[in-house]
Amino acid sequence: MDRTVSALMRRGVAFALSAVLAAGALGAPAAFAYAAEGNAADTPATGTPAPDAPASEAPAPEAPAPEAPAPDAPSADGDATVDGSGGGAASNSPSADDVPAKPAAKAATKVSGLNRTISKKPSDTIKDTIKVSPAGKRTVQLQLYNGAAKKWKTRATFTTNRAGKVTLKYPADWKKKNTTKWRVVVKATDTAKKYVSKTVQVTTYNRSTVKLKAKSAVIMEASTGQVFYAKAPDTKRQNASTTKMMTALLALERNKLSAPVTITKQAATTDYSNLGARAIGDVTTVKNLLYMTLLPSDNGAAEALAIHTAGSEKAFVALMNARAKELGCTHTSFKSPHGLTRKGHGSSARDLAKIARVALKNRTFAKIVNTKSYRFTTSRGNSYTMKTTNKLLGKTAGVRGVKTGYTDAAGHCFVGAFKYKGKAYLTVVLGSPSSDQRWSDTKALMKYVKKYF
Repeated sequence: MDRTVSALMRRGVAFALSAVLAAGALGAPAAFAYAAEGNAADTPATGTPAPDAPASEAPAPEAPAPEAPAPDAPSADGDATVDGSGGGAASNSPSADDVPAKPAAKAATKVSGLNRTISKKPSDTIKDTIKVSPAGKRTVQLQLYNGAAKKWKTRATFTTNRAGKVTLKYPADWKKKNTTKWRVVVKATDTAKKYVSKTVQVTTYNRSTVKLKAKSAVIMEASTGQVFYAKAPDTKRQNASTTKMMTALLALERNKLSAPVTITKQAATTDYSNLGARAIGDVTTVKNLLYMTLLPSDNGAAEALAIHTAGSEKAFVALMNARAKELGCTHTSFKSPHGLTRKGHGSSARDLAKIARVALKNRTFAKIVNTKSYRFTTSRGNSYTMKTTNKLLGKTAGVRGVKTGYTDAAGHCFVGAFKYKGKAYLTVVLGSPSSDQRWSDTKALMKYVKKYF
């Protein structure tokens, strides 16, 4: 009896399994539960075999829910799933082949040999050879800044050779203004980053001819040091009493204005001095001697400042040359603190403008050279009254100084300072044939500024 029942049950299970498999093969959903212990409605469709099913039988496959299969489930024949992956268990993690390779970092682009400041005459051309790395065929742009629009505009495009070299030829836009701002842009590549240079300033000087009789001349903008006009600017010449600008600058930098100075015999008897023998052993101040050095251009006063500051003329001259070198003067060699003709003594128009530019930043110096007259009394009661040798001061609008000079070897010289439209300019003339001519030459340079600025 028991064997008969058991056999019938086995046949029933086999029949049910056959029905399920057939339904699955036909694509029809099937739901069933084993008619085992417990209420069928309370039994989850887990596919757990009935307790009395023989061990030799394979467990029934998991029954799908009544709804349609999940879209990412693999098909029965192992075809690709919806997301394009092959059959098998679905996963949200991409395979190693699906992860994109991280792009290699781009190399920084560097440029060497680029000139940041360029000064040229309108008749010249500007060519600047640079080297770009990484090398190869690189695209290089020259861009001009438009101040009105506040934008950079590409004015020329070049291509480097395989070694990364290229010669930049500046378009003629720079010839139309006193100063123009440019920059160099190197385009990025697949392996190199973009490069943008700092500003390249181009200065156009000698935009027109100035009729001068001076042998050397310069116009320099005081705030920037840019030269806008030049005639033999780097020729070293005897420069006479314009030397005293450096003497005064050092005396100011190394002494207190109220410091007492004893006039030595060497200072009192210096050629072309108004101190005279009565001044030997007399005492005055650094301030008084500065006025006497810069206004009437007294050689003895300059000598007294030199000896007081450094102990001797020789030691002071060494300080003068060292300071000139610090200021970037490349065509200057001082042999005295006053400028009387000595072999090897001299400076250039450009160097004198550099010295004046720095000296005028000292408020005391700027005040003295802008003074028409001065008077002081020494400790012994000796009185000295003086007037400036600058004939333009107080008579020509904007003039603020600075220093005259004359010897037979140097000719007539003048370093001037004046303001125009809120900016300060320095003018230098060396070797004018007469005193009147140096004033005419200076006025011609001032006229140039008013024409172009």
